[in-house]
Amino acid sequence: MQTAGMGLAFLLASSFLPPAVTQTGSSAAEESPAAAVPLFRVSFERRDAVPGIGATPAIKLPWQCTGDGAIFVSFVSTVSADSGLPPPAPGPLPMLLTSISPTGRGQTFRLDQVPELHISSELDHYAADSEVIFLVRAGREIKPVQEAYSVGSYHGEVKRNAAEQHLYILTFSRDGEYKRSIELEDSFRIQHLAVFPSGIFLAFGFDADDHSPKLVMLKEDGTLLKSLEITRGDMPESVLSGKDAPRHSVVAPVDLVREGRSIIVVQNKTSFPLLEVGEGGSIRAIRPKLAKGDQIVSAVPADHNFYVVASEETVSNGRQEHMYEVSPEDGTVLRRIELGDGGRVSDAVACVHEGKFLSIDFRNGQVVPLIGTAEPASVTTQQKR
Repeated sequence: MQTAGMGLAFLLASSFLPPAVTQTGSSAAEESPAAAVPLFRVSFERRDAVPGIGATPAIKLPWQCTGDGAIFVSFVSTVSADSGLPPPAPGPLPMLLTSISPTGRGQTFRLDQVPELHISSELDHYAADSEVIFLVRAGREIKPVQEAYSVGSYHGEVKRNAAEQHLYILTFSRDGEYKRSIELEDSFRIQHLAVFPSGIFLAFGFDADDHSPKLVMLKEDGTLLKSLEITRGDMPESVLSGKDAPRHSVVAPVDLVREGRSIIVVQNKTSFPLLEVGEGGSIRAIRPKLAKGDQIVSAVPADHNFYVVASEETVSNGRQEHMYEVSPEDGTVLRRIELGDGGRVSDAVACVHEGKFLSIDFRNGQVVPLIGTAEPASVTTQQKR
């Protein structure tokens, strides 16, 4: 798991409560201009637990999905306070990426099976229809050293690899078989990586000198194909807190989400637009026509439609999240989706496939697929809104 500064979040199983039957939304939604669009509510149906797949109490957000409806989720190894075990040393927590198909088949992707590398951390991953790629920091040899660390009143030691480290792209088949590794040049600090159907990579990071965001395309061998020009005003000029930011600072929250043969750059919790990047390198800004003050939290992968989750700050109810189907052509809001009262939408929906809202319940050590159906809200309810 990466730190919160990298735009990722932890989700504990105890807080994941997708509603069996959704309820009436908050007054905040009533005051939003988007409330005038058709309102749909989703109820979830539980399926059988996925055989052979265990779950930990926490996962890494955001979710990812492929075009066939498979959900990809990273389960995070955690240590509970009352376990009697020492707290983990500061740094990335161990993760295990797992895919769950619509038929209930589970598949894990084990980075410890890569034979020629000693991996220190996973920075990112991206699930494509034909393959799964990882962005990792690793070395080709191992030079173990003991380092002291402290967490609260606990003082201990951890073994680190002092060998030279580089960034690598690792490629796996959808069946979890390791295929190849690509060592990347240290031309700029890559934080997020995706791959087009053509095999060309899209990489997002920042310039080491002025901290300006960089979006580049890499050839299949990992070398630079071209840098992409971002229209001034469509992304912050500096993605960090300033030119004096620490050496190991990370970029502002960004996700790379598949949209057909394109990739969407989602600038989370900002007023900046979504950026659709085509396989040829074209960039098109998408500005969903949401209520004033709404900020996009995430984009939900879908096979036919386009969905975003937005949040708004209200005096009476604090920060509220809403899910909208929007037109990728002009940003018009087409539908508003409610999943119930009290839960965060970005936690509860992994993707939309063939009109169904897909998710999982990962409590009690099991992974249970959840299939959601959206139905129009009653006329009476809509009139009240």
